[in-house]
Amino acid sequence: MDSAKDRRRGFSDKAKVAALSSALAVHKKLKNAGAPPGPEAEFLHAPSSEFHWNESYYFNFIDPARRVGGWTRLGILPNQESDIGALMLYAGGSRILVVGRGGRAVVQGQRFEMEKLEYHCMEPLKRWRLSFEGQMADIDDSRKLPEVSPDNVKLEDVRLDLDFEGMSPCFDFKNTHPAAVAEMIVDAGTRFADLREVANVSGAHYEQAMRISGTVTIGEEEIPFDGSGQRDHSWGVRDWSAPRLWTWLTCQFPGGLAFNLSRVAIASVDVFFGYVSRGGVNYPLRRVALETEFESDGVTQKRLRFKIEDTGGKTLEITGDALTIAPLRLDAQGHKTLINEALTEYHFEGETGFGISEYLHQVGG
Repeated sequence: MDSAKDRRRGFSDKAKVAALSSALAVHKKLKNAGAPPGPEAEFLHAPSSEFHWNESYYFNFIDPARRVGGWTRLGILPNQESDIGALMLYAGGSRILVVGRGGRAVVQGQRFEMEKLEYHCMEPLKRWRLSFEGQMADIDDSRKLPEVSPDNVKLEDVRLDLDFEGMSPCFDFKNTHPAAVAEMIVDAGTRFADLREVANVSGAHYEQAMRISGTVTIGEEEIPFDGSGQRDHSWGVRDWSAPRLWTWLTCQFPGGLAFNLSRVAIASVDVFFGYVSRGGVNYPLRRVALETEFESDGVTQKRLRFKIEDTGGKTLEITGDALTIAPLRLDAQGHKTLINEALTEYHFEGETGFGISEYLHQVGG
């Protein structure tokens, strides 16, 4: 894979890759970077004084048979006026239900709660429980999300009770392949002074593929849930206005294969992180080639095609089709950011899996 690119590198670039790869490998060993997180990592960390410092808990969940799913995120922002909680459900077709929460999260032992949205760590690094009870905005067309206001929205009673169990160990995003990162940095013409900018969107961070069961109740309809999903936990500076582009793809297939691919483009940096989970073992990404077909607006993902080589030597060619796309618009300090969150159907060697495709674009200052 990428042999043509390897051949095109001149002697100077090859020397840069070799030198940078060695330096990154030494740094990784000295810092013990990428070592599996310990149980204490699941809980709150001491914040810095940075305004954008954030501790984030995120879960997504999809039942492939019923095509019902969603995602939720709790962002704890100690240096800002309010924490942020959000829950979105994909309820079939273009229908979504959404709710936002503000104020301060309540943390008691292994429970994190914000106005009936509760995450409970049942067993660190292995099992979590998600619950919610309350009203959510009921939107018949997910594309209309930016137009919703309290004056024009229908409300629906919703209850969630979902158990998450790890399919594989947690993967620390610092567990990168030094040569792979070196190649991406050199190929992108990265200015080394820009590398520290990545810390503005990607601090400490680990993820885990999950099996999920429970119930989702919308109105009077109780829906048994049997599916899979992904969770992540990160802490550090998270400035949504910093990256010029962000892509986050995740999926679990019926046979036990799962993947996570994260692209961060900031200043002159353009790198991929992530892993493939096979047989309960996580393999960091070695090489990635991603092609995205966008709708006529140039920012809404439509179809995806990508090739991943992992450090275990396996190459995967995967396609994806965005199904239900919800545009999220952030306006912080006059900077406008668009994040398209899509329930996505993926295909690999005759198997169909479901997950999320997330594309971030900067749309104005």
